[in-house]
Amino acid sequence: MKKWFKAGFALLMVAVLIIPLAACGQDKVQTVKVAEVTRSIFYAPQYVALEKGFFEEEGLKVELTTTWGGDKTMTAVLSNAADIGLVGSETSIYVYAQGSNDPVINFAQLTQTDGTFLVSREKIDDFSWDQLKGATYLGSAQAGCRKWSVNSSSRSTASIQRQI
Repeated sequence: MKKWFKAGFALLMVAVLIIPLAACGQDKVQTVKVAEVTRSIFYAPQYVALEKGFFEEEGLKVELTTTWGGDKTMTAVLSNAADIGLVGSETSIYVYAQGSNDPVINFAQLTQTDGTFLVSREKIDDFSWDQLKGATYLGSAQAGCRKWSVNSSSRSTASIQRQI
């Protein structure tokens, strides 16, 4: 009887130890819904990782949606249409200021600069802000950070301040 008990106990212990190890080999894929405010060169690492399957290698299925605006991105996050929103921190400040009981948490910084590009139709070898005197430029949203950044940059050059 003792012999059978020892053998049964040993078999039970082997089963208890092997089952968790077998379960480790099963990859569970988790879906993450990401809403990006715009298509941007600054998100290039994300696009490469998606294309090369790096997220899948880590067990993540990323569903990427471009929502075309901070307000739409935040709406997607608040309505659970997105798990993560790639958007400026000002949108979560707006939500907080409206007295939300469940404020959105900013947890990462994707870019450190504004992301504004000044482009020209013609090649300019030696650019100077003075070349913008009297010029008209097309900014993004009237109250957007990019337009503010361009205005701020041009104002920092005193000779252009009132001429753009």
